Amino acid sequence: KRHKNKKSSKIQEQIFSYFNLSSYPNSIEVFDNSHLGGRANVGGIISWENESFNKNKYRHYHLENKDEYAQMKELLTQRAQRFHKDYPPDLWLIDGGATLLNLAHKIIQSSGIEIDILAISKEKVDAKSNRSKGKAKDIIHSLKGSYNLNEHDEKLQFLQKLRDEAHRFAISFHRKTKLKQDKESSLLKKRGLSEAKIKKLLYYFGTFEAIREAKHEEIEKLIGKKEALKLTS
Repeated sequence: KRHKNKKSSKIQEQIFSYFNLSSYPNSIEVFDNSHLGGRANVGGIISWENESFNKNKYRHYHLENKDEYAQMKELLTQRAQRFHKDYPPDLWLIDGGATLLNLAHKIIQSSGIEIDILAISKEKVDAKSNRSKGKAKDIIHSLKGSYNLNEHDEKLQFLQKLRDEAHRFAISFHRKTKLKQDKESSLLKKRGLSEAKIKKLLYYFGTFEAIREAKHEEIEKLIGKKEALKLTS
């Protein structure tokens, strides 16, 4: 049994009222993605439930798309496709601005499920250091408009806490994925493939697993016969 936080419960009541949500946000899912130059593209979902983080419901995904909009679409779509197996929460919180909020709304609409959605956009200037001191002036977005809350506002700080946990979770999985990819890349270099050819293969196939499973003809068409033989011989 998880410990319940009375202060969090009070703040969730305030969020329910202030943002005019359709349901009390007892369960919240928060979405973030992480990548580095198109490599190790991953997404993370964290869960807040019954007034505490529920790590049993944390999920991470390898993402195929390269840009942040497409990655978030991929992440949200994968979650929506699991609604019939894993019941949806009361609230989605998206790490991003109005554009990603509207994207999430379209995905929710197409699923036929009703979920409240909020988004929190990062402050552009010195956000990391400010956030660590509780001074980030992030903007909260809803379908009804945007809200620039006071930096000491408990509602803002609560949503920041959720966003930061999702960011931590996504970054952690990204680092593990990148470390694994670096090891895989090193093995391919030992077989004589250049960094440029490895990047080209990764960009096309998405993962090292997909490269290993690819047909010789596909690889040859992409990097040439001589280079393909280094990989498949």
